[in-house]
Amino acid sequence: MIVEDTETTARFLSRLRMARMLAAGSNDVPLLRTIRRHLLIKLLRAPNLRMGSHVRLDRSHPNLGGRLYLGSAVEIGPRCILDISGGIDIRDAVTVSEDSLLLSHDHNFDDPDVHWRDQGQTAKPLTIGEGAWIGARSTLVGAGTIGAGAVIGATSLVTRPVEPNVLALGSPARPIRLRGTRRVAPTGDE
Repeated sequence: MIVEDTETTARFLSRLRMARMLAAGSNDVPLLRTIRRHLLIKLLRAPNLRMGSHVRLDRSHPNLGGRLYLGSAVEIGPRCILDISGGIDIRDAVTVSEDSLLLSHDHNFDDPDVHWRDQGQTAKPLTIGEGAWIGARSTLVGAGTIGAGAVIGATSLVTRPVEPNVLALGSPARPIRLRGTRRVAPTGDE
């Protein structure tokens, strides 16, 4: 879903509400699955979108704005949660496997004299590059950019950017190697 400068916030929120209801539905009946898919493609303006059942599109902190861009041929597995509060940009041919959690915000909590709930939130926009694959049950929070062609191993916790064509896994996720080689991936810490 792209929010153009000319589109009002009200229209965006209306499309988001309808898409959220459809995304949260089931894929059990083939005819309804086809209708649901075509409606989601139209509402989210995402050609060739494939979305599993019970996906949650969330905007838990409206004060941060919220933006969602889905490229062509994106696949989002069942039971994924996409919190678009800080903005999520998913490029062409990305796969987000089942039960994954994509968060684009974080809570402020530095002042010990103020309850963390009263310290607000910070937008942490998330971009997933073309052809990347997010493994099942992975969590991305404050990660920034997942590079084109990167692979995030199942159940990983990603809190930092991942370079293009890198296999990263673990909790917290660490670069393991470049795809197509046995060479160790750059860590970004050098």
